[in-house]
Amino acid sequence: MRSHKDTAGRDGEGGDDLNATMEMCKHCFDILIHQLTGSSPPLFRSSPNSSCPLFVTWDKIYYTTKNNYEYHLRGCIGTLSPRNLNSSIGDYALTSALKDSRFDPVSLEEVKHLRVAVSLLVKYEECSNCFDWTVGTHGIIINFHDGTTARNATYLPEVALEQKWDQKEAVLSLIRKSGHRGIVSQELLLGVKTTRYQSSKYRLTYDQYVELVNCDPVESALIASKNSGQNGFMKALFQR
Repeated sequence: MRSHKDTAGRDGEGGDDLNATMEMCKHCFDILIHQLTGSSPPLFRSSPNSSCPLFVTWDKIYYTTKNNYEYHLRGCIGTLSPRNLNSSIGDYALTSALKDSRFDPVSLEEVKHLRVAVSLLVKYEECSNCFDWTVGTHGIIINFHDGTTARNATYLPEVALEQKWDQKEAVLSLIRKSGHRGIVSQELLLGVKTTRYQSSKYRLTYDQYVELVNCDPVESALIASKNSGQNGFMKALFQR
């Protein structure tokens, strides 16, 4: 497999005494691999009683040329409500990899080409208006009424920066994401209640995971499956 050893690391730390860690990302790979191979995952323990809103994101590498590559989204699911990290990180790792309705479930073969990111959402602050936040620093949650319908939506801190949106473009996109299809008037914008937040984020590629665990569990599982299939074929052949 081609190596794509990105610099593993944390970006956008939000404080509040909670930080995403390498161990959280390792646990995401652990539990996904064990789910796909039918074995039991190791236990995971974060800080005792730590709870936080979180998202788990899977990206897949695609090579544009022999030496250049980019990552495309493969699944992202999380919660804006605080969840216990000890149990929820693994739950959302599986849900985002296997049950994101925008994508087919991740296969075992794909895991070797994945990168995982754990985002802990922290530093929630009420905004004075829907533009009272900073691109590249804050994610935002909007709440507003579209006639009699209550609508809400969120973008994580990196979204506006990655899409090269300014604040207005991001807010208009988020209003559409919430399901509003009518005119976005000044009156509607004035009625949008906005909360900004930051995230502590850590990313880990599969190659980096292999270095951590000092083995390649996906390759081992694929070889074992192949050998099992060959043995079954030979057994059936000689029984004829």
